[in-house]
Amino acid sequence: MTKSPFPGMDPYLEAPHIWPDLHNSLMYIFRQQLSPHLAPKYTAELETELIIDEVLPGAPLRTGYADVTITEPTIDAPYTSTAVEVAPAPVQLAVPMQVETRLVSLHIRHRESDQIVTVIELLSPVNKRAGLGRKKYLTKRIDYLSATVHLVEIDLLRAHPRLPFGGDLPAETSYLVMVSPYQNRPTCDAWPLRLADPLPTIPIPLRYPDPAVPLALQTALQTAYHEARYDLRVDYSQSPSAPNLSEADSEWVGALFGDYHFKRGNS
Repeated sequence: MTKSPFPGMDPYLEAPHIWPDLHNSLMYIFRQQLSPHLAPKYTAELETELIIDEVLPGAPLRTGYADVTITEPTIDAPYTSTAVEVAPAPVQLAVPMQVETRLVSLHIRHRESDQIVTVIELLSPVNKRAGLGRKKYLTKRIDYLSATVHLVEIDLLRAHPRLPFGGDLPAETSYLVMVSPYQNRPTCDAWPLRLADPLPTIPIPLRYPDPAVPLALQTALQTAYHEARYDLRVDYSQSPSAPNLSEADSEWVGALFGDYHFKRGNS
């Protein structure tokens, strides 16, 4: 089986040209994992949401979006004014452009009542970075946290400000997984993860008295990596996508790659 050299999340998979595919792949694999544990009382459904976000021209258009549609006006030539003599503008700035972003989440429903019991969100950059997308997600998050719905939030991106929580996280936290059963609020369970940590198997809460079912995040990531052959799309000789690794993580990755390249060269 083709595997990532990282024991947990692979920071190279956060790259704009890979993350959208990984996001979709993981959501499908999550459903595949959970469905046998849920039937026949519950169903797991993939939900697609359209978000209108704003992106500055010149910024990467695939910054973790599961699907992006750009609408550009047809312009024959740049606008100029020749009717009168005017002073040229001393500065050119960029204006935000609207971008349609489609993101996938997973809803677990009680089959008989058709009510949503649990929502699983895998965060993308549009959910985290400043802008309309973050504002919309935070509003949706508040709605979930105010309702009798369990919320599972998986953040496998180092970039952009983390979503708000009460309490302190370890300084070296690279990734964060949160499980919020509605009956325990405002307390939630959290898994702060360093770059070197394997992804955990987390409990997905259901209706009382039904027990939680397991979701093996590391297994899901390994399956996605193998099926998509990300090893053919990643250049491990280069640094991973921004943000830059800390000094400690850089040293750890250097040691890991030395071992990784040794194993590949002798396999």
